[in-house]
Amino acid sequence: MACSVGLAALPHQIFHRLGAAPHQMMRKAAPPPAEHGVLLSDFDWIGDLGSGGFARVSKVRHRRSGAVFALKVSRDADPSTEEGEEAEVLRRAAGSPHVVACHALLRGAASEPAACVLEFMDAGCLRSVLRRRRALGTGAGAGIPEPALAEVAAHCAEGLAQLHSLGVAHLDVKPDNFLTNSNGEVKIADFNTSKILYGGGGGAGERRVLAVPITDGTSCYFSPERFAPGARAGPSGAMAADVWGLGVTVLELFLGRFVVSPKLSDAELELAICHGRHLRVPEEAEASAELRDFVAACLEREPARRATVPQLLAHPFLARRDVEASRRALREIIVETL
Repeated sequence: MACSVGLAALPHQIFHRLGAAPHQMMRKAAPPPAEHGVLLSDFDWIGDLGSGGFARVSKVRHRRSGAVFALKVSRDADPSTEEGEEAEVLRRAAGSPHVVACHALLRGAASEPAACVLEFMDAGCLRSVLRRRRALGTGAGAGIPEPALAEVAAHCAEGLAQLHSLGVAHLDVKPDNFLTNSNGEVKIADFNTSKILYGGGGGAGERRVLAVPITDGTSCYFSPERFAPGARAGPSGAMAADVWGLGVTVLELFLGRFVVSPKLSDAELELAICHGRHLRVPEEAEASAELRDFVAACLEREPARRATVPQLLAHPFLARRDVEASRRALREIIVETL
């Protein structure tokens, strides 16, 4: 399988340029496709990282450079429209510091599945951090304490801001799709259900999409409007759906458990999310007014009343946090669970 689309510096090139690390190389715009392709056979398998309905992800080492990456291999040997859209999202996001970097997109013959060479995040996803905290019995409920949570929320919101500014809605915002590392970084990943809202197209002028389907993703993180049959949304509506997912994510990380059970049927989920009690920080929980208001601003049922990502970045819960203390608290939590 040869590399037909270069999204950033290829693995064997990265470590021959001033000793720069992968995340530093991604600060620059993506170059044109590389002249010489990279092959799947250039990597040694180290271990499995995860598997889902769309792809499997493995930890691999590039033989020539010794660099470690995450290799995401599609389960479908027939490249689909969704894969093409994901590749476009990764191309647009190249250089975004809060989006997981893609170093190359590997594509071979029509019978071979697509594969992405991705930045390796050594602490896994936020769901894994919570799971390991519960296993350690750390803290009441094993949720993430507010100082560290504010830092996590800031990184997550910045990742969404970067995607939205590029004309992309993620549409599957949840703890599983935010990856972390031992440096205390949090980056958004997994663009299987993401939609391009505007831009691109080529030819005369810029193609604009007025509405995109918003019915794919993980139902227990759906905002109320996503339960409508054949639901579609324009740019502001799709971005509002991402904000709801962020609110549920922050609330779950605080509580250390699911807010809405993924075991419920679609009908039960719709009843709970659209017509049940408003999702909020529980009254009995020890939480600041800033955290309570942040979550409530994300989880407004009416999309037009929901906070935007820029408004969230200016919210006191994020804007007034002690950045150094929050970063230190987050790093400590991640390291203790590795």
